[in-house]
Parts: sequence; C-alpha cells; structure tokens
Amino acid sequence: MSLVGVTGARASLPPSVGRLIRDVRAASPIPVAVGFGVSRPTHVRALARAGADGVIVASALVDALGSEGRNLTALRRLVADLRAATGR
Repeated sequence: MSLVGVTGARASLPPSVGRLIRDVRAASPIPVAVGFGVSRPTHVRALARAGADGVIVASALVDALGSEGRNLTALRRLVADLRAATGR
C-alpha cells in the first residue's frame, strides 16, 4: 500500500512510498507491486524509479468509465497512458 487512510485516486503519492518499497524489498524476495492511490502516469513513473515491480490501479479505472460506466474510450486511453509510463 502506498498510503495510510482512505483509498482512491490521488493527485500525488506520499513522499514515504520510496522508503516503503525499499523496506518491503529488503524483507522479502517476491516482486513488489504498489497500489492504493495510484492513478496517474506520473505515479507509475515515480514508482518504477523507486523500484516497484508493478502497480495496482483500481479507482482511477472505474472513474475513467464515467458516471454511466461506459466510457471505454477514456478507459482505454488511461490504460494506454499508464502502460506507457512503465517504459515497457
């Protein structure tokens, strides 16, 4: 988890997330994926630079669908932007 508190899309990630990734990586050999608050390509880039192996996005994807839950164009665009931010 990248934050403590209410979950959902955020404008920014907490500054402590890099330390959290390093602490988890030091304690466990399994890949580190970060979620809770991840919603923007800038978040994905920052988490990749901090050493995360993956990201978990939920609320931002639901939000992208819009109030009717059918805006697939916006959903596809967000997924493409998030994927591009991984550098892969």
